[in-house]
Amino acid sequence: MREQILRFGPGGALLGILSLPARLAPGASPVLVPNTGLEHRVGPNRLHVHLCRALAEAGFPTLRLDMSGMGDSGAPGGTVADPTSDIRAAMDALEASGLGNRFLLIGLCSGAHDAHLVLRSDPRVAGGAFIDGYVYPTARYFLTYFAQRAFDPGRIVRRLLRSTEPATDADLPEGAKEDLDYFRQPTLQEMHRDLAAFMSRGISLSYIYTGQIQNKYNYADQLEDALPELRGYAPAEVHYLAMADHTFSRTSMRSELVGVVLNWARNCASLQLEAGTRSGTGGMSTGTGEDPQQPVLPAP
Repeated sequence: MREQILRFGPGGALLGILSLPARLAPGASPVLVPNTGLEHRVGPNRLHVHLCRALAEAGFPTLRLDMSGMGDSGAPGGTVADPTSDIRAAMDALEASGLGNRFLLIGLCSGAHDAHLVLRSDPRVAGGAFIDGYVYPTARYFLTYFAQRAFDPGRIVRRLLRSTEPATDADLPEGAKEDLDYFRQPTLQEMHRDLAAFMSRGISLSYIYTGQIQNKYNYADQLEDALPELRGYAPAEVHYLAMADHTFSRTSMRSELVGVVLNWARNCASLQLEAGTRSGTGGMSTGTGEDPQQPVLPAP
Protein backbone atom coordinates (compact mmCIF):
# COMPACT_ATOMS: atom_id res chain seq x y z
CA MET A 1 0.00 0.00 0.00
CA ARG A 2 1.10 3.55 -0.68
CA GLU A 3 -0.52 6.92 0.00
CA GLN A 4 -0.48 10.19 -1.86
CA ILE A 5 -2.19 13.55 -1.95
CA LEU A 6 -4.99 13.96 -4.46
CA ARG A 7 -6.17 17.42 -5.48
CA PHE A 8 -9.49 17.64 -7.28
CA GLY A 9 -12.49 19.86 -7.86
CA PRO A 10 -12.55 23.33 -9.42
CA GLY A 11 -8.99 24.63 -9.65
CA GLY A 12 -7.77 21.73 -7.54
CA ALA A 13 -9.14 23.47 -4.44
CA LEU A 14 -10.19 20.21 -2.76
CA LEU A 15 -7.77 17.76 -1.19
CA GLY A 16 -7.78 14.17 -0.03
CA ILE A 17 -5.40 11.37 0.82
CA LEU A 18 -5.54 8.42 -1.56
CA SER A 19 -4.61 5.01 -0.12
CA LEU A 20 -3.62 2.73 -2.97
CA PRO A 21 -3.32 -1.05 -2.73
CA ALA A 22 -0.38 -2.92 -4.18
CA ARG A 23 -2.96 -4.85 -6.21
CA LEU A 24 -6.69 -4.40 -6.60
CA ALA A 25 -8.91 -7.07 -5.12
CA PRO A 26 -11.08 -8.76 -7.79
CA GLY A 27 -14.19 -6.66 -8.34
CA ALA A 28 -12.99 -3.91 -5.99
CA SER A 29 -14.53 -0.46 -6.34
CA PRO A 30 -12.85 2.72 -5.05
CA VAL A 31 -14.10 3.82 -1.63
CA LEU A 32 -14.68 7.43 -0.54
CA VAL A 33 -14.88 8.59 3.09
CA PRO A 34 -16.09 12.20 3.52
CA ASN A 35 -15.70 14.38 6.61
CA THR A 36 -17.65 13.76 9.79
CA GLY A 37 -19.14 16.98 11.16
CA LEU A 38 -16.35 19.56 11.35
CA GLU A 39 -13.65 16.92 11.79
CA HIS A 40 -10.50 16.96 9.64
CA ARG A 41 -10.32 14.14 7.07
CA VAL A 42 -8.48 11.87 9.57
CA GLY A 43 -11.82 11.45 11.36
CA PRO A 44 -12.51 11.20 15.11
CA ASN A 45 -9.71 9.31 16.85
CA ARG A 46 -8.10 8.86 13.39
CA LEU A 47 -10.98 6.55 12.48
CA HIS A 48 -10.90 7.40 8.77
CA VAL A 49 -7.17 6.69 8.61
CA HIS A 50 -7.70 3.23 10.15
CA LEU A 51 -10.60 2.46 7.81
CA CYS A 52 -8.89 3.65 4.63
CA ARG A 53 -5.61 1.89 5.29
CA ALA A 54 -7.34 -1.38 6.19
CA LEU A 55 -9.41 -1.20 3.00
CA ALA A 56 -6.33 -0.44 0.90
CA GLU A 57 -4.45 -3.36 2.42
CA ALA A 58 -7.43 -5.52 1.40
CA GLY A 59 -7.20 -4.28 -2.21
CA PHE A 60 -9.61 -1.30 -2.28
CA PRO A 61 -8.38 2.15 -3.43
CA THR A 62 -9.68 4.52 -0.75
CA LEU A 63 -9.91 8.29 -0.53
CA ARG A 64 -10.44 10.19 2.72
CA LEU A 65 -11.33 13.68 1.63
CA ASP A 66 -11.75 17.17 3.00
CA MET A 67 -14.81 18.88 1.60
CA SER A 68 -15.06 22.59 0.83
CA GLY A 69 -13.83 24.80 3.65
CA MET A 70 -12.77 21.87 5.83
CA GLY A 71 -9.31 20.57 6.72
CA ASP A 72 -6.93 21.42 3.89
CA SER A 73 -9.57 22.10 1.23
CA GLY A 74 -10.31 25.63 0.16
CA ALA A 75 -13.59 27.37 0.86
CA PRO A 76 -16.02 27.67 -2.06
CA GLY A 77 -15.57 30.96 -3.89
CA GLY A 78 -18.74 33.01 -3.66
CA THR A 79 -20.99 29.97 -3.33
CA VAL A 80 -22.47 27.89 -0.54
CA ALA A 81 -20.55 24.67 0.14
CA ASP A 82 -22.25 21.61 -1.33
CA PRO A 83 -20.89 18.32 0.09
CA THR A 84 -22.60 16.25 -2.60
CA SER A 85 -20.85 18.22 -5.35
CA ASP A 86 -17.53 17.73 -3.57
CA ILE A 87 -18.02 13.96 -3.37
CA ARG A 88 -19.03 13.80 -7.03
CA ALA A 89 -15.90 15.80 -7.93
CA ALA A 90 -13.81 13.25 -6.03
CA MET A 91 -15.47 10.42 -7.97
CA ASP A 92 -14.76 12.27 -11.23
CA ALA A 93 -11.07 12.50 -10.30
CA LEU A 94 -10.81 8.81 -9.37
CA GLU A 95 -12.62 7.78 -12.54
CA ALA A 96 -10.29 9.95 -14.65
CA SER A 97 -7.31 8.25 -12.97
CA GLY A 98 -8.49 4.86 -14.19
CA LEU A 99 -9.29 3.49 -10.74
CA GLY A 100 -12.88 2.61 -11.54
CA ASN A 101 -16.30 3.93 -12.48
CA ARG A 102 -18.34 2.37 -9.67
CA PHE A 103 -17.87 3.64 -6.13
CA LEU A 104 -18.54 2.83 -2.48
CA LEU A 105 -19.24 5.54 0.09
CA ILE A 106 -18.71 5.30 3.85
CA GLY A 107 -19.97 8.04 6.17
CA LEU A 108 -20.27 8.61 9.90
CA CYS A 109 -23.09 10.82 11.24
CA SER A 110 -23.21 13.88 8.92
CA GLY A 111 -20.98 11.93 6.52
CA ALA A 112 -23.69 9.26 6.36
CA HIS A 113 -26.20 11.97 5.45
CA ASP A 114 -23.94 13.29 2.68
CA ALA A 115 -23.38 9.76 1.37
CA HIS A 116 -27.14 9.14 1.26
CA LEU A 117 -27.71 12.28 -0.80
CA VAL A 118 -25.05 11.21 -3.31
CA LEU A 119 -26.63 7.74 -3.57
CA ARG A 120 -29.88 9.46 -4.49
CA SER A 121 -28.37 11.44 -7.33
CA ASP A 122 -25.34 9.64 -8.81
CA PRO A 123 -25.76 6.28 -10.59
CA ARG A 124 -22.05 5.51 -10.25
CA VAL A 125 -22.46 4.64 -6.56
CA ALA A 126 -22.64 0.87 -6.08
CA GLY A 127 -22.83 0.84 -2.27
CA GLY A 128 -23.12 2.92 0.86
CA ALA A 129 -22.18 2.21 4.49
CA PHE A 130 -23.86 4.55 6.97
CA ILE A 131 -22.55 4.74 10.54
CA ASP A 132 -24.89 6.31 13.13
CA GLY A 133 -26.92 7.85 10.36
CA TYR A 134 -30.70 8.06 10.10
CA VAL A 135 -32.82 6.63 12.92
CA TYR A 136 -36.57 6.02 13.09
CA PRO A 137 -38.45 5.22 16.32
CA THR A 138 -40.62 2.12 16.62
CA ALA A 139 -43.06 0.83 19.27
CA ARG A 140 -40.33 -1.37 20.75
CA TYR A 141 -37.95 1.59 20.81
CA PHE A 142 -40.35 3.59 22.97
CA LEU A 143 -40.97 0.63 25.30
CA THR A 144 -37.21 0.16 25.76
CA TYR A 145 -36.60 3.89 26.13
CA PHE A 146 -39.09 4.38 28.93
CA ALA A 147 -38.28 1.08 30.66
CA GLN A 148 -34.61 2.00 30.86
CA ARG A 149 -35.47 5.33 32.46
CA ALA A 150 -38.11 3.99 34.81
CA PHE A 151 -35.69 1.52 36.38
CA ASP A 152 -32.55 3.68 36.43
CA PRO A 153 -31.82 4.48 40.13
CA GLY A 154 -29.38 7.23 39.25
CA ARG A 155 -31.95 8.95 37.07
CA ILE A 156 -34.53 8.83 39.87
CA VAL A 157 -32.08 10.40 42.34
CA ARG A 158 -31.13 13.15 39.88
CA ARG A 159 -34.79 13.93 39.25
CA LEU A 160 -35.45 14.24 43.00
CA LEU A 161 -32.45 16.53 43.45
CA ARG A 162 -33.55 18.75 40.57
CA SER A 163 -37.03 19.02 42.02
CA THR A 164 -35.57 20.84 45.06
CA GLU A 165 -33.75 23.43 42.91
CA PRO A 166 -35.39 26.55 41.46
CA ALA A 167 -35.92 26.42 37.71
CA THR A 168 -34.29 29.04 35.47
CA ASP A 169 -35.21 30.40 32.07
CA ALA A 170 -32.00 28.87 30.72
CA ASP A 171 -33.12 25.34 31.58
CA LEU A 172 -33.91 23.19 28.55
CA PRO A 173 -36.58 20.49 28.66
CA GLU A 174 -35.14 17.11 29.50
CA GLY A 175 -33.69 15.44 26.42
CA ALA A 176 -33.71 18.63 24.35
CA LYS A 177 -29.92 18.79 24.07
CA GLU A 178 -29.60 15.20 22.96
CA ASP A 179 -32.34 15.73 20.38
CA LEU A 180 -30.42 18.49 18.59
CA ASP A 181 -29.59 17.51 15.03
CA TYR A 182 -27.26 18.95 12.42
CA PHE A 183 -29.01 17.73 9.28
CA ARG A 184 -32.56 17.03 8.23
CA GLN A 185 -33.02 13.33 7.73
CA PRO A 186 -35.66 12.07 5.30
CA THR A 187 -39.11 11.42 6.71
CA LEU A 188 -40.02 7.76 7.04
CA GLN A 189 -42.11 8.02 3.86
CA GLU A 190 -39.19 9.61 1.99
CA MET A 191 -36.86 6.91 3.28
CA HIS A 192 -39.18 4.19 1.96
CA ARG A 193 -39.05 5.88 -1.46
CA ASP A 194 -35.26 6.21 -1.35
CA LEU A 195 -34.82 2.56 -0.41
CA ALA A 196 -37.11 1.48 -3.26
CA ALA A 197 -34.92 3.45 -5.68
CA PHE A 198 -31.69 2.04 -4.20
CA MET A 199 -32.99 -1.50 -4.39
CA SER A 200 -34.10 -1.09 -8.00
CA ARG A 201 -30.48 -0.14 -8.79
CA GLY A 202 -29.04 -3.07 -6.82
CA ILE A 203 -27.08 -0.84 -4.43
CA SER A 204 -25.35 -2.58 -1.51
CA LEU A 205 -26.34 -1.06 1.83
CA SER A 206 -24.81 -1.33 5.29
CA TYR A 207 -26.34 0.44 8.28
CA ILE A 208 -24.17 0.46 11.41
CA TYR A 209 -25.25 1.82 14.80
CA THR A 210 -23.33 2.26 18.05
CA GLY A 211 -24.54 1.77 21.60
CA GLN A 212 -23.83 5.38 22.48
CA ILE A 213 -26.84 6.66 20.55
CA GLN A 214 -29.29 4.47 22.49
CA ASN A 215 -31.38 7.58 23.21
CA LYS A 216 -32.38 7.26 19.54
CA TYR A 217 -31.47 3.70 18.55
CA ASN A 218 -31.67 1.15 21.37
CA TYR A 219 -31.97 -2.37 19.93
CA ALA A 220 -30.41 -4.31 17.07
CA ASP A 221 -33.48 -4.70 14.81
CA GLN A 222 -34.83 -1.16 15.14
CA LEU A 223 -34.05 -0.08 11.57
CA GLU A 224 -35.51 -3.26 10.07
CA ASP A 225 -38.64 -2.89 12.18
CA ALA A 226 -39.04 0.67 10.89
CA LEU A 227 -38.10 -0.28 7.30
CA PRO A 228 -39.10 -3.96 6.91
CA GLU A 229 -38.25 -4.03 3.21
CA LEU A 230 -34.59 -4.23 4.26
CA ARG A 231 -35.17 -7.79 5.51
CA GLY A 232 -36.07 -9.02 2.05
CA TYR A 233 -33.20 -7.27 0.26
CA ALA A 234 -30.10 -9.48 0.08
CA PRO A 235 -27.47 -6.71 -0.48
CA ALA A 236 -28.49 -4.98 2.79
CA GLU A 237 -27.13 -5.51 6.28
CA VAL A 238 -27.73 -3.88 9.66
CA HIS A 239 -25.24 -4.01 12.55
CA TYR A 240 -25.59 -2.89 16.15
CA LEU A 241 -22.21 -2.37 17.84
CA ALA A 242 -23.57 -2.12 21.38
CA MET A 243 -20.19 -1.62 23.06
CA ALA A 244 -18.93 1.07 20.67
CA ASP A 245 -19.23 4.81 21.20
CA HIS A 246 -20.02 7.34 18.49
CA THR A 247 -16.38 8.31 17.87
CA PHE A 248 -14.87 4.81 18.27
CA SER A 249 -12.52 6.03 20.96
CA ARG A 250 -10.99 2.63 21.81
CA THR A 251 -8.83 0.41 19.63
CA SER A 252 -11.23 -2.51 20.12
CA MET A 253 -14.14 -0.40 18.85
CA ARG A 254 -12.24 0.69 15.74
CA SER A 255 -11.16 -2.89 15.07
CA GLU A 256 -14.75 -4.12 15.31
CA LEU A 257 -15.92 -1.46 12.86
CA VAL A 258 -13.06 -2.19 10.44
CA GLY A 259 -14.05 -5.86 10.42
CA VAL A 260 -17.68 -5.03 9.61
CA VAL A 261 -16.73 -2.59 6.84
CA LEU A 262 -14.17 -4.96 5.28
CA ASN A 263 -16.73 -7.77 5.09
CA TRP A 264 -19.24 -5.39 3.50
CA ALA A 265 -16.71 -4.11 0.94
CA ARG A 266 -15.75 -7.68 0.00
CA ASN A 267 -19.41 -8.57 -0.44
CA CYS A 268 -19.78 -5.52 -2.69
CA ALA A 269 -16.80 -6.71 -4.76
CA SER A 270 -18.37 -10.14 -5.14
CA LEU A 271 -21.60 -8.58 -6.38
CA GLN A 272 -19.65 -6.42 -8.85
CA LEU A 273 -17.93 -9.54 -10.21
CA GLU A 274 -21.27 -11.30 -10.59
CA ALA A 275 -22.76 -8.28 -12.35
CA GLY A 276 -19.74 -8.08 -14.65
CA THR A 277 -20.03 -11.76 -15.50
CA ARG A 278 -23.71 -11.39 -16.35
CA SER A 279 -23.04 -8.34 -18.53
CA GLY A 280 -19.97 -9.90 -20.16
CA THR A 281 -17.58 -7.15 -18.97
CA GLY A 282 -15.66 -9.39 -16.61
CA GLY A 283 -15.91 -7.11 -13.59
CA MET A 284 -15.04 -3.55 -12.68
CA SER A 285 -14.23 -1.19 -15.51
CA THR A 286 -10.97 0.70 -15.08
CA GLY A 287 -11.14 2.75 -18.25
CA THR A 288 -7.72 1.40 -19.37
CA GLY A 289 -8.76 -1.53 -21.56
CA GLU A 290 -6.30 -3.69 -19.63
CA ASP A 291 -6.54 -6.29 -16.86
CA PRO A 292 -9.27 -4.92 -14.53
CA GLN A 293 -7.13 -5.86 -11.52
CA GLN A 294 -4.20 -3.79 -12.76
CA PRO A 295 -5.37 -0.22 -13.47
CA VAL A 296 -3.00 2.57 -14.36
CA LEU A 297 -2.64 4.23 -10.96
CA PRO A 298 -2.06 7.97 -10.67
CA ALA A 299 1.56 8.97 -10.22
CA PRO A 300 2.65 10.07 -6.71
